[in-house]
Amino acid sequence: MRKFLIRFGSYKNIFFLFVLFLGFNLWILPGMMTGEKPLDLEINYTAEEAYSRLSRFSEEIRESYRMGLMVSDMIYPIVYSLLFSFIIFKLWQNEMIALLPFTILVFDFIENFSIITMLGLFPEKSIFWGTLAGISTSLKWFFTAITLIFVVIGFGKKTLEKKS
Repeated sequence: MRKFLIRFGSYKNIFFLFVLFLGFNLWILPGMMTGEKPLDLEINYTAEEAYSRLSRFSEEIRESYRMGLMVSDMIYPIVYSLLFSFIIFKLWQNEMIALLPFTILVFDFIENFSIITMLGLFPEKSIFWGTLAGISTSLKWFFTAITLIFVVIGFGKKTLEKKS
């Protein structure tokens, strides 16, 4: 992993991934918004709450949401995981900490697959898929918070090192 991070974690690649990250956040993902807040932007929800939300979507919106999850929201986790992994490695020079963003990716993929399955089964309800979606969403945001803490502390650490 260290060789990968050294080889591909250049400032040029970080900049490129940052531009892609901004593109997703400013143009692509907002275009997927349905008027209702998507499940993957919640911090926590139960299977019942998930199905309540999905029942408020029209069939067209559910299909649009499903397609967005299958296409855009499968690429986006790769982009942000690489971006944050490269940034963390530059700041900490520690490949174990740099793997942290990939835990977000794993839970984001599980979340996406669960929601896609729920949308595909709709109007049938599956407590299993609804619960798995809710748990993976919560874990995704938990590891996102930890990742951001490492980034902020890393920037602070680097700033203090430069001042000394």
